[in-house]
Amino acid sequence: TIENINENMKTLVGDILISAGCVAYMGPFTDKYRRALLEDWHNVVTNAGVPHTADCNPVSTLGDPVTIRIWQLDGLPRDVLSTENAVLVFNSKRWPLFIDPQGQANRWVKNMGKAQGLTICKLTDRDLMRSLEGAVRLGKPMLIENVGLELDPALDPVLTRQTFVQSSQVVIKLGDVIVPFNSDFRLFLTTRMANPHYTPEVAVKILLVNFTLVPSGLQDQLLALVVMQERPDLEELRSNIVTSSAQMRADLKEIQDRILIKLTTSEGSPVDNIDLILMLEASKIKTDEIKEKVEAAEMTQLDIDKTRALYIPVANRGQILFFCLSDLASVDPMYQYSLEWFINIFIGSMINTEKTSDIDDRIYDVNEYLTFSLYSNVCRSLFEKNKLQFAFLLCVRIMLDKGLIDTHEWMFLLSGGSPLKEMPNPAPNWLSSRSWSEVLSLENLPNFHKFVETFSLHIARYKEIFDSPDPHQQPIPVTELDEFQKLLVLKCLRPDKVTQAMQQLVAEDI
Repeated sequence: TIENINENMKTLVGDILISAGCVAYMGPFTDKYRRALLEDWHNVVTNAGVPHTADCNPVSTLGDPVTIRIWQLDGLPRDVLSTENAVLVFNSKRWPLFIDPQGQANRWVKNMGKAQGLTICKLTDRDLMRSLEGAVRLGKPMLIENVGLELDPALDPVLTRQTFVQSSQVVIKLGDVIVPFNSDFRLFLTTRMANPHYTPEVAVKILLVNFTLVPSGLQDQLLALVVMQERPDLEELRSNIVTSSAQMRADLKEIQDRILIKLTTSEGSPVDNIDLILMLEASKIKTDEIKEKVEAAEMTQLDIDKTRALYIPVANRGQILFFCLSDLASVDPMYQYSLEWFINIFIGSMINTEKTSDIDDRIYDVNEYLTFSLYSNVCRSLFEKNKLQFAFLLCVRIMLDKGLIDTHEWMFLLSGGSPLKEMPNPAPNWLSSRSWSEVLSLENLPNFHKFVETFSLHIARYKEIFDSPDPHQQPIPVTELDEFQKLLVLKCLRPDKVTQAMQQLVAEDI
């Protein structure tokens, strides 16, 4: 309507200003930093008095739902971050270099360019320049994989778009050869490095896009997989809504264009033009019909979103487990697990568990089966000494997510702490100065104030725990502490028995 057009004209400058900033600067950053950056820009634009849409973002301003749907069918992950990355890439004048350790962008580009005859090569290939020359001449997309920290200087003319006109034709010089430049040509570069540091000279030539998997992004992807597996009817309905909404908008635009053409070409008074009046009446009916369908589609979308939200716990458990796998590489570089392998186990856990009508029971069953299945499969590839580490990591991450473990207590177990004040050791004959210092350090944690204050009063009981062959099974005087917190006490008194206590905690909580 005219009212919507006038409103959009008011906010157009602010929306495009924010979107241009996103295209220019947002690519290398993670999802969390992007959201903070976008919020800061909104505040700056608001304080400057520039009109803009309240929830303006690059996807809503520059993205087209039908195009995004096609990208997703080509393998673009369905999370917000990946969609945002794709929109930034196709609205930038610089060629993208994807930071892609999981290979998701690589697969998407390959699927997307398959129909156009995508050329795939590496910087080390002998015929790189010949392949590039052919792609530029014929207007085909080209993917250069496994890029390092430096780019071949021979690519500079293409990266910086050093085109010029010769004999009324746009050309580009590659090496010693002048090649006709086809405007359909597109170049994509990918690197498997998780945290590359490119020099400013390289960064200004390309659009650096961070496709690294983050917890929020993986959760969105896994949620889409869960809904596709559990409720394929919902996912199909959601897809149909996107397609039909886009088609309705296209129909409405076509009607408006026809009316404008009729107005500009009609002679005499518009009220005497019967064809124009009939077209306006048909347009009014069609517009009302489309508005009703759009409102119905929005209501259906809200219902779908509510149902999808019920399956979030499964997707959340999946992302927790995957990032536990990723952390194993810090233990031993040999422990590398691909996202595709994990997704196969994730989908298998839904297929192999018995279906129930109660969603809460179904979610519990899938989560339990997924956790056990992943642990069993991963343990086949672990050294014996690392199996308990992995089990304990899984246990702690799940408990952290549920809020059963305080983050500061977890950090104390990993790295210890420093005492707030010095106090005399109440039992120097059996309690070492290091152990006493650890006990005093627990005062930094709110849940351990009573433990430190009453330690001297129960020194005889702590002596029994210290002398016991199974101290991890002994009750402690401060009954308010849970099993994990008792692990911290054991770390202070008998660090040699922490391993057995970890085994006990894993057995009880997983």
